[in-house]
Amino acid sequence: MARAPHTTWYNWYANNCLARELEALAKPLAGSLVIDVGCGDQPYRAMLAGFERYIGFDAPGRPESRGKADAYGDAGALPFASACADAVLCTEVMEHVPDPDAMLAEIRRVLKPGGALLLSVPFIWRIHEEPRDYWRFTEYGLRLIVERAGMRVESLTATDGYAAVVLQARAHFLYHASGKWKPLVRPLVWLFQAVAQALRPFDRNRRMVSNYVVLARKA
Repeated sequence: MARAPHTTWYNWYANNCLARELEALAKPLAGSLVIDVGCGDQPYRAMLAGFERYIGFDAPGRPESRGKADAYGDAGALPFASACADAVLCTEVMEHVPDPDAMLAEIRRVLKPGGALLLSVPFIWRIHEEPRDYWRFTEYGLRLIVERAGMRVESLTATDGYAAVVLQARAHFLYHASGKWKPLVRPLVWLFQAVAQALRPFDRNRRMVSNYVVLARKA
């Protein structure tokens, strides 16, 4: 399985659930070009082996990319030709974009007719990359904004469930509140996430989830 980005011992479960869903949807995709919008250090590149060419795109100066991006710029004005890409990957980016409608319009522009967008966003997650953390989307808002941009949603999946969110939140709390005592609370943090993993087959309540993953096509 592809590694999850920026996964540490206190959030590995939620991020691994996200990576699992992304990989399942990415594996069947193929074509000549895929663009990874907000690529960071390209943790999901390996799952896009069906494409002849991969382009990683990120905002300039973003430390998470570690200089690995192939192109830099504004997600609301992508520096690519119209209808050039067979697919666009955009994971955990839209919450940081001031104008998500503009970003989705640009993604639609660069996609070929029938091209695929694989998109993920957080729902119940801590504020991060401050102050550039602007949005959280419900499954209904996410479907609305993607379809409003002229793309057809083929699937919209929650990565986990209610129990996982509750247990992951407790793990986050212990990590961030423990200060110099982090080594002492580490076993309990692991335990919360191990319980979440054990409960995964039974955790079917989707009213609270960590992330959503969307597969959409350019209409």
